[in-house]
Amino acid sequence: MAPHYQKLALASALLLALSACKDHAKPVEEIRPVRYVTAGEDTRSASRQFSGEIRARQESKLGFRVAGKVIAKRSNTGDIVKKGQVLAVLDATDYSLDSSAKQAALAAAQADLAQQDADLKRYRELLTQNFISAAQVERQQTATQAARARLQQAQAALAASHNQAAYTSLVADTDGVLSDISAEPGMVVAAGQIVARLAASGEREVLLQVPENAIADIRNATGFKVRLWANNRELSARLRELSGDADPATRTYPARLTLSGADDSVRLGMTTSVSATLASPPDKKLKLPLSAILDSQDKHYVWVIDAKSNKVGRKAISIGSIDDQYATITGGINGGERIVSAGVHLLRDGQRVSLLAK
Repeated sequence: MAPHYQKLALASALLLALSACKDHAKPVEEIRPVRYVTAGEDTRSASRQFSGEIRARQESKLGFRVAGKVIAKRSNTGDIVKKGQVLAVLDATDYSLDSSAKQAALAAAQADLAQQDADLKRYRELLTQNFISAAQVERQQTATQAARARLQQAQAALAASHNQAAYTSLVADTDGVLSDISAEPGMVVAAGQIVARLAASGEREVLLQVPENAIADIRNATGFKVRLWANNRELSARLRELSGDADPATRTYPARLTLSGADDSVRLGMTTSVSATLASPPDKKLKLPLSAILDSQDKHYVWVIDAKSNKVGRKAISIGSIDDQYATITGGINGGERIVSAGVHLLRDGQRVSLLAK
């Protein structure tokens, strides 16, 4: 072969090799899987979800009715207690001394009344013999009545002193579980200071913390389903109480649901998820989840999926109102368009996507 033709053949071979390398190095188009919603379809549920905690229907905060120093703790947190059971005891020395003093005062009042009664009897005998005047008898009658009043006063003071001595024992006012007790021997407590919490046996409830934008939904809900996190058991419930004032710490409104069919397996403190069935169906306004909205340069956008090519395009939208989960769309998209609902910051115009199941 002539040298000229050899050079041409070699050049052709090189061009073919370079072309093959170029084709081989061509990047593979990235297809991103996305979740989507269809504009105009109601993506909201006819229920609202909350977290709750199992609590007793009746919960008592217990404290001593008198001040003193704790000398004995007879129950511990978590103990099952009976009505009348002693939970803790104060030093009753001072109250015993006070009772002794009141007992002595009562004895003195009884002796005084006996003396006044005897004097009144003698005065009446002397009056019949005209040895004294009627005025003297009347004064003695008054003295006797005063002595009788002092006796009644001493009796009441002694009874009150006995009560004070009895109050040195902290007693369970009902059957239940001692959910907390902070009284320890050596601790000095004031009258009325809370030192224990008692959850009464019997009816169980769910305590919810309701945000202010869900108050109407909770109040008007047609039913509640409570699912226990521990065993996935589901129970029905009804609203018993919804606070009219927000908790100062959490700024939420405590609500209590009464459980139906709760047994011993429903233990205090269990975590629950609560589903509240809304009283009315959601409205038909065009709404999108907040996760579908892309904010850029003080404007709002969504990614619209082309039905034929499955490519996305960014469209500007107008928003009317926003709640905790959804935005009301007032312009920019039409009903029936498919909108990317998650991962909006990872897409670009013209990117091909694959649709995940709803």
